[in-house]
Amino acid sequence: MAETISINNSKGGVAKSTSVITISQILAISGYKVLIIDLDPQMNTTKMYGQNENLDVNTEHLFCTKQLRKTSVDEFVLPTIQPGISIISASRDYYELIYKIHAATKEYPVELTFRHNLEYIKEDYDYIFIDNSPFKSALSNCSLCASDGVLTPINADNFSYDGLMDLIETIQNLNDSYSLSINFLGIFMTRVSSRTNLFKQMFESYEEMFEDKFIPVSIRQTDAVNQSNTAFIPLLTYDKRCTATQDYIELVNYLGLMDNKHYKKLIKYMKGEK
Repeated sequence: MAETISINNSKGGVAKSTSVITISQILAISGYKVLIIDLDPQMNTTKMYGQNENLDVNTEHLFCTKQLRKTSVDEFVLPTIQPGISIISASRDYYELIYKIHAATKEYPVELTFRHNLEYIKEDYDYIFIDNSPFKSALSNCSLCASDGVLTPINADNFSYDGLMDLIETIQNLNDSYSLSINFLGIFMTRVSSRTNLFKQMFESYEEMFEDKFIPVSIRQTDAVNQSNTAFIPLLTYDKRCTATQDYIELVNYLGLMDNKHYKKLIKYMKGEK
């Protein structure tokens, strides 16, 4: 059954979508089956994997109505250009959906509906990654409730301690309210210039501040990431040898998401072997 990981931060510009896209691609290339759920109305992750908004479905049915059969959830899932990755694409209806979810909370525990519906398809995947909007809302609470773990990328230039503490408190409140076991996996730094004194100072500061919740793997700044995003080409397809690719592979290994068998398959890909 799939492990569901939500990539979440109340700040924009911290490489949430890039992290979802790249971690998912690493795992798919390694032989894992991955589902991405794009909850950001900007739709960058959806477009990166060659899809558009799924106009044949009603997103309200996924988040506000408990489905009675697997096929009702399957219809939200689309194929992508990357073998091993499927996607529930983003929707422009999310803005309206947020108000509908909020209104429904007065009548029943609607925040658990998305979690319930995902249970129908979790057997089809090894991992599910949720790409969230930077704005806290009823929709992001649904995402958290459906997650086993939450991972937070941060950018030292716009890091918000209060925002992170609010996220951790929200997770705890949802755990308490619904008897869940959502695990905050930790924070990691993105877009860093690893040779600068500022980076070293911030690294040490975060390490001391967050202790075991600070992940000592940082994603280095590289032009390849910006270029791949502009071209809407996933990073490993665009430049599998860039420093950011290496860092994301290290992050995947640090989090224990990949076993040795799958890692060997990834290494063959990196070397250009079949």
